[in-house]
Amino acid sequence: MAVTEAHNESREQEFLRLFAAAQRPLHAYIMAWVFDPNVAADLLQETNIVLWQKFDHFQSGTNFLAWAREIARRSILRHRQINSGRMAMLPPEMMETLACDFSAPAAMDQHDQRRAALDGCLQKLTGPDRSLVMSRYAPGASVMEIAGQLNRTVNSVSQSLRRIRRALTECMQRSMRTEEEPV
Repeated sequence: MAVTEAHNESREQEFLRLFAAAQRPLHAYIMAWVFDPNVAADLLQETNIVLWQKFDHFQSGTNFLAWAREIARRSILRHRQINSGRMAMLPPEMMETLACDFSAPAAMDQHDQRRAALDGCLQKLTGPDRSLVMSRYAPGASVMEIAGQLNRTVNSVSQSLRRIRRALTECMQRSMRTEEEPV
């Protein structure tokens, strides 16, 4: 029995090591498929549970991330099938290609830089502008609903969003150029 416990401990340690290294690229992979941080977090958690439950089926020495991505892909496809009537979707083959490209290490570094630049630029917006952008990109939000809530026309809200997006784009470009310049 002591031999079995030692084997389980080393197997658990192996799982934890591989699991920890895979979390960031796995999250990026899922985000590339679903684009919604809340859905991605739910799918990542669901995937993590399955990874732990099925770890006995994983062969040591093989590619854990590839195995984890396949499990995530199945969770994503199940989610897409359940929600297919409520969301616009690209074909699964195209999404797989995009997700793999997006979650490559170089793309993740660039994504992290862009995300940091966006976060900084969002903080520079005025309170009302930041609130408008956050409202627009909340899951299920529409310009028409926002216009009604703000007692403004749809055209007015759309023009404000265009102006804010342009300002965010310019801010991010400046921020990214600053990061690229040598010190």
